[in-house]
Amino acid sequence: MLWDDYRLLLTVARTGSHAAAGRELGVAATTIGRRVAVAERDLATKLFERGPRGLTPTTAAARVLERARRAEDELVAAEREAHGDDLRLEGDVRLTAPDGLATLVLAPAIGALRIAHPGVRITLRAENRAVDLSRREADLAVRLFRPEERTLVARRIAALRFGAFASAAYVARYGAPRNADDLAYHDLLLLEGERMLDAKWAAKHAPRSKPVLRCSTTTALVTACAAGHGVALLPELLAGRAASTLLRIPGLSVPSLAMFVVVHGDMRGNARVRAVSTWIEETMRDAELATPRAVTSS
Repeated sequence: MLWDDYRLLLTVARTGSHAAAGRELGVAATTIGRRVAVAERDLATKLFERGPRGLTPTTAAARVLERARRAEDELVAAEREAHGDDLRLEGDVRLTAPDGLATLVLAPAIGALRIAHPGVRITLRAENRAVDLSRREADLAVRLFRPEERTLVARRIAALRFGAFASAAYVARYGAPRNADDLAYHDLLLLEGERMLDAKWAAKHAPRSKPVLRCSTTTALVTACAAGHGVALLPELLAGRAASTLLRIPGLSVPSLAMFVVVHGDMRGNARVRAVSTWIEETMRDAELATPRAVTSS
């Protein structure tokens, strides 16, 4: 049985009839009667007896409903506390972001959030998977696409610009590709997955290229590129932070991706979630302004 079943039984016990319970719950009396019958079958016991004052719980039902009432009281108390927490800048916020942004941009900037809101505690999950906000896998997400779910609210905060990069050592040894066709003669480093921006770009503009390494995370890709293993398409915002030896390669135009802060509609009124969302937007703006101009290979 689900909580809704117990809630229905509590309503029948309180109102004394299927019709009254149906009016309170907004369903037909016949539906109430059918669900009570299903509950009696599942629990293998009779739950209500009809008397002069309507339906009254049996002895077995009274024991079940007493526990259900205590559970209902706890849920109501939790809801009250949650609403109270919404008004205070205290408590936990679970934030998820792509690994590169989480590791190289957000994590180093946590100090500013701690100073502004010392009562807010952050759990930062660095992962590329789009976690389910409806199932409360996270309270807030930074995503590089606008979600389609109607229950989610997304605000565009920045554009993540990409470029082609290689280490100074790689360029000194092998030269730099002059255009996308030249990538067929270079070692190409890509993120794992055909739907990633760099993989789609390479498939369209450099179909003859053969990747020598695929990485599951952006941080691993940046590290491999900085170590001189090949050419990679990287966010400008991250390339300069990860390694000073990376050179931007001209002649390879790569599109940008829009960046969004995403929250479930039920959570957008939460004060601490709003505070973290504002901090993310300010952090990304400051990071963009502080991003050094990429050194271009000759």
